[in-house]
Amino acid sequence: MGRDKTAADFLFRGEPLAARVARLMREACDDVVVASGDGVRMAWLDLPQVADEAPGSGPLGGLVAGLVRARHLLVAAVAADMPFASSAVLRLLSSEADGFDAVLPLSERGPEPLHGVYARSAAAPLAAALAAGRPAVRDAVAELRTRLVEPSEWAGADPTGRFAWNVNRPGDVPGP
Repeated sequence: MGRDKTAADFLFRGEPLAARVARLMREACDDVVVASGDGVRMAWLDLPQVADEAPGSGPLGGLVAGLVRARHLLVAAVAADMPFASSAVLRLLSSEADGFDAVLPLSERGPEPLHGVYARSAAAPLAAALAAGRPAVRDAVAELRTRLVEPSEWAGADPTGRFAWNVNRPGDVPGP
């Protein structure tokens, strides 16, 4: 993108992208905590923040940090660049979590680990993957007991599948 998608001035449909995602998360979660890399850079959201488990460890480091500090047994994790995060999909995933470390929707790209639900107990195996030098979220999640939710199962919660879309290029952001 060439700039920080989580900055307060990075707008999506007139709203800061990260604020939009946080607002959508509030619809599904009792607590919203931001894994902001350094634990301070997104103070403008006025939400609790956690620093990545290891500096510079990216999304997996943020996921581990959030799980380690979670107050609840289940944690919904959504990337800050997913402007159509779905509280309905997250609730569906959480209803399928019994006995699993992760419950992830399948999209046309495969499992969506950054729009999923994790058991707090997934922190240890994910931290082990991070410590072993495997920082890719998809690779680390592959080692968990994971329930994959097929499109036919989540379509009732989000028939469009837009929950899995993220902002990657400047052209993905509509004009004012």
